[in-house]
Amino acid sequence: MWQEERHRKIKDQLAAHGRVSVDRIVEDFGVSRETVRRDLMEMELAGELRRVRGGAVPVTRGDTTFGIPVTLRLQEKRAIAARALGLLQNGMTIFMDAGSTSTTMAEALAGPNGLTDMTFLTNSVDVARLLTDPARRFRVVMLAGEFKHDPQETFGSATINDIHRYLADVALLAPWGVDAEMGAMNYFLHGAEIARAMIRNSEKVVILADHSKVGAPARSVFCPVAEMDHLIVDAKARSRPGFDALQAAVPGLIVCD
Repeated sequence: MWQEERHRKIKDQLAAHGRVSVDRIVEDFGVSRETVRRDLMEMELAGELRRVRGGAVPVTRGDTTFGIPVTLRLQEKRAIAARALGLLQNGMTIFMDAGSTSTTMAEALAGPNGLTDMTFLTNSVDVARLLTDPARRFRVVMLAGEFKHDPQETFGSATINDIHRYLADVALLAPWGVDAEMGAMNYFLHGAEIARAMIRNSEKVVILADHSKVGAPARSVFCPVAEMDHLIVDAKARSRPGFDALQAAVPGLIVCD
């Protein structure tokens, strides 16, 4: 059974029964528990369900695709953002992509960290909104492109072309998955294309990934490990499968304890 068909049938079961169990999916679809785990993780990242112990439940009313991951692992994301601040200096030009981790990073940059005279180039409406602070002499450039609602971001060929108009000191990027073999990955092709363009036009690359991203499946690679100047993860990443290989592959890996 193809992945797309499994995802469709999982959504059908959720609609019919209000819950699906890993054991039931394994039995009905004839696939391994690991395959089911990857399916549910991808569907949660896409905002199609919420994982619970032993299975998954539908997204509750009022949740959005972006709203779920925004509140997940917030403490870990804040620790990663705080550590990333130490790699930045006044006067830098920074690329930032869209996503919940990037939004948390923007909140940290907008806080009492003392950084000033910075330029931020982003396709994220939330990042742009949070960093618009004339008192700190922050300059924010919202990249051109088609508008996507969830999360609120620009994308497409116009965004890529706009990125190539600038050179940045650092690209702060948040992946959907990262491992030692593939590097940093995005679930969506358009997000990976934007991240690749930002990397090509930056002197340094800093990847921000909470522990759930270590070994998580994704579709499109945008940054091989050899191109990462730093990979920042939280302390729980140490317990994730594949962490040791990732630590050996990325000399600039930083663990927030």
